[in-house]
Amino acid sequence: MKHSIRHRAAVFLLPILGLSVFTARAQEESIEVKCRKLLEQYKGALVVVTAKGMLKAKTSGEPLPDRDQQRRTLGVTVGDDGLVVVSNSAIDASVGLAGQQAQMNEKVVTIQSASTEFTEVEISYGDTTLLHGKVVRQDVEADVAFIMPDSAEATALNKKFEKIDLSQFAATAETADQVFGLSRSSAVYGYMPTLVIGRITGVFKGERTFFVTDAGTAQGVPVFTIDGKPVGVTVIRIIEGQPSGVLGTLSAGSIQVMANLAREAAKN
Repeated sequence: MKHSIRHRAAVFLLPILGLSVFTARAQEESIEVKCRKLLEQYKGALVVVTAKGMLKAKTSGEPLPDRDQQRRTLGVTVGDDGLVVVSNSAIDASVGLAGQQAQMNEKVVTIQSASTEFTEVEISYGDTTLLHGKVVRQDVEADVAFIMPDSAEATALNKKFEKIDLSQFAATAETADQVFGLSRSSAVYGYMPTLVIGRITGVFKGERTFFVTDAGTAQGVPVFTIDGKPVGVTVIRIIEGQPSGVLGTLSAGSIQVMANLAREAAKN
């Protein structure tokens, strides 16, 4: 009798264990489904920015000749007005040049200061829409720049901006949380929207908060929690005025504050 009861209990437990495994797999699949839906929701906010400008540099001797620059990078729309945030060093070739040496004819000179005068900025939205814009604010130390699209062009094309709402930032995000990053591929794949699922591997709290993640794979990549709250945008860490080459996801709360300053600057 006891053997029979044990046998029935074992038979009864098997479906429960099977159900548990199925449920766990369903939850894992639901994360993938959720991320795909959020990619669809936010892909319109992912833009490609092409910035052209003139690099100017003063040295310990004669100034270096001006040089034409053109850079292309991922940007993120963060407002109904179309304001775009990018990693500053991705569009500005002058970052980190001060203090560097350069050869001019037969002389070696030290660059004392450098700047980029932007002559043209184009924003591509992945839906055939192309707008011109203006760099309205740069924060070199935070490695953030803001670009405002031409409002007259946007009105003429009846362009409604899709955005990432930074005010809904993930205030409680911490190490080990699962996150995902959104990006666009290179021109080889037609700048199609892409995503990477990962985790926050560390949180650096200094003057600004940076999240270290394996989902923020390149400059300009917005990172979200699995429930769709923005963690931040990935930039290059600038140390004592020099690009470190190390990525960090600057917190969405910090970017929101700087975005409001950029809007004020755009009015002037």
